[in-house]
Amino acid sequence: MMIGGLLEATQNMQRDITEIRRDIKDSDSRAALSYEQSEQRAAASRSKMYAKTDELVDRVAATETAVSKLNDDMTGVKAVTAEVTRWKLMGLGALGVTGMAAAALASLVTAYWHDIWRVLRGG
Repeated sequence: MMIGGLLEATQNMQRDITEIRRDIKDSDSRAALSYEQSEQRAAASRSKMYAKTDELVDRVAATETAVSKLNDDMTGVKAVTAEVTRWKLMGLGALGVTGMAAAALASLVTAYWHDIWRVLRGG
């Protein structure tokens, strides 16, 4: 009876070892699958991060271009502002500038009056 008990215990042990091996293989398979899924998720995450970085680079480049154009425009504005400031320092206001423009227009009309009159008469 002892030998029969030993044989049965040995068979049970073999069955347990076989189940443990199967569990280890299943665990290895799950780990490999989990690792592969983790790698895929990481790759997708990196791809999104790179896309966002590229978008950010494009936005920064567009901002730099806009600032450059704004600086160019401001250079022109500064020149006009400096000229108007110079006029004010000379005591020349808006009324004076308008008067000068009217005088220039009047002198032009006076200089070309004969030509203007001839065109208006149709001849």
